Amino acid sequence: MDRYDSIIAAVPGLAQKLERAGVDDWLAKQRRQEVDGRTFYVLGDRFASKAEAMLTFASERGLVADEDLRKASAAQVLPSDVEGVEIDSHKGDE
Repeated sequence: MDRYDSIIAAVPGLAQKLERAGVDDWLAKQRRQEVDGRTFYVLGDRFASKAEAMLTFASERGLVADEDLRKASAAQVLPSDVEGVEIDSHKGDE
């Protein structure tokens, strides 16, 4: 399960909303590209996993609030080889 699958699972009712909104039909119409045995969907100028494409669909159609996506994303556990860092956005003494 990739992080986008986890985000879909973490937002209550999102999987059902996606199904009712016709995400499978939408995915079937999207261009796909295989890379190293994995299938990606072509979204504009980038590749996306199936789950990432589904989240894009949900966001563009208002099926999920941006805040719910941020919360679900922030709750993800980082892989063991990734370290989180805090970035201070303060621009200094002005």
